[in-house]
Amino acid sequence: MKSYCLSANLGYLFTEYELIEAIVRSSEAGFQAVECQRPYVCSPYDLRRVCEDEAIPMLAINTSKGEKGQFGLSALRDATSQAKQAIDRAVEYAKEINVQYIHIMSGITSDSSAFDTLCQNIDYALEKLEDTDVKIIIEPINSYSVPGYFMSSVQRARDVIEKINSDRVGIMFDCFHMLHITGSKKSLFKAFKYLKQDIFHIQFASFPDRNEPNKNSFSYPLLFNRFKEEGYSGYFGAEYQPTGHTEDTLEWMRDFQA
Repeated sequence: MKSYCLSANLGYLFTEYELIEAIVRSSEAGFQAVECQRPYVCSPYDLRRVCEDEAIPMLAINTSKGEKGQFGLSALRDATSQAKQAIDRAVEYAKEINVQYIHIMSGITSDSSAFDTLCQNIDYALEKLEDTDVKIIIEPINSYSVPGYFMSSVQRARDVIEKINSDRVGIMFDCFHMLHITGSKKSLFKAFKYLKQDIFHIQFASFPDRNEPNKNSFSYPLLFNRFKEEGYSGYFGAEYQPTGHTEDTLEWMRDFQA
């Protein structure tokens, strides 16, 4: 694409295929990168090889969600050991595949110790990544989609960033989640401006149904132009639930070619 670097989130797109084939299909469809929530179904060596063969980087991976109902481990006081194991595994994959970002999944908790627990685990991840260029991202996820998720607000994300105080920790700004959290496009842009110095990656889908982005009440290319005017220069990650076969839902990509 001429104006935008687009990334395919393989937790949602091209799920008709096994992961290796999904990476190939993403490249053939015109995406410039992929991001993967669950890379651990393949060996990191196989993932590195296919990314090299297709000349498409794997931009980001997630730490494990843990058991059903946890949706992450890093803010859970009683899961410190498991959280560190999940971080260790993500670091192993990130180093082998040359990933730019590891998304630290907070988990579902209302425990008063959650903030400190999360910050401690992020510090642990930074130590493990000390000899790399890999960065850490956290993502505000709305409480409608994931009730009880700890990282559920703009301010909480900013508080974690300020507590850690590292230029290697930033925010994944998911427009779908942020529209739920802030309530309007205007408020979403206000949140973007508030967080912009710490935003490493942006994701998008239609709102409120999280389908392909042309099923939306406003133009994402126009919104993204405003983001770029504010200084954002990274990738835009398509993370939506296709209403049909993925390759039949990519008409929206034409809107990003102008």
